[in-house]
Amino acid sequence: MSKIWIRIISALEIIGGVVGIGFVIFWLLVTPANFLSLILAPIPIGIYILSLVAGITLWRGKPFGRKASIVVQVIQLPKIVSPLIIFMFSFGFDLWVHILFSREFFNVGFQFRFLAFNQFFFYAQDAPFGLGVSLSAGIFLAMLLRHKPARVGDNLIVLGPPSPPNPKAEWTDQSQVSSGDG
Repeated sequence: MSKIWIRIISALEIIGGVVGIGFVIFWLLVTPANFLSLILAPIPIGIYILSLVAGITLWRGKPFGRKASIVVQVIQLPKIVSPLIIFMFSFGFDLWVHILFSREFFNVGFQFRFLAFNQFFFYAQDAPFGLGVSLSAGIFLAMLLRHKPARVGDNLIVLGPPSPPNPKAEWTDQSQVSSGDG
């Protein structure tokens, strides 16, 4: 896979992580204090921190970055809306298709988010039922699953030609070596 696509994915995860952390902190500061919100706030903050770390380590070519980026894209993939739970996360860029059902309407459509977006709610009484799937996360996930970072030694990526092999050490028994007095 092209290194450009890996850089794009990692940049979007970094942007989404930074903006997402800022968004959650801002939301906590401007909304009235709510005990349940304070208990649940570490979940989206933790997910956005994972996105930031995944993006940085993927940019640096680390195998952990690929694995963490796969997790981030899996988190972004489903879009669930129901009265019991609403779960949507977006990192950097997200385009998804959705189907919403309610008593009054049936809706099929696309939505687009840039930077960061989340909805993580329990017991949203009047919420419709709906499901969606992120097209961008699906494409990025497929790219990451096919991407195999090169590993050399301690999981380092070699950017140049391989180094020459080490010379073999020759061991001799000192008693068999003549002093050359001949």
